[in-house]
Amino acid sequence: MPFKKGISGNVSGRPSGIPNKSTMEHREFIQSVIDKQREKIENELNQLKGREYIQSITSLFEFVIPKLSRTELRADIQEGENCIQI
Repeated sequence: MPFKKGISGNVSGRPSGIPNKSTMEHREFIQSVIDKQREKIENELNQLKGREYIQSITSLFEFVIPKLSRTELRADIQEGENCIQI
């Protein structure tokens, strides 16, 4: 291999963590569509009642707030000990 691991040889290339050009353009387009329709989306959400409203709002959360992974906690307490193992 002519290059070392983790080094591409193109020092002026795209830095890691930066999306490629087409991905960035798609995100910007989708954002502009949502921005233009924001008032309509809010009106539609406000017309919903009860369960439908709650389900719609909570389904939108996953696009803003990342889901947390579930963690299992197990406590093993021996008689006479005051320690908890996780």
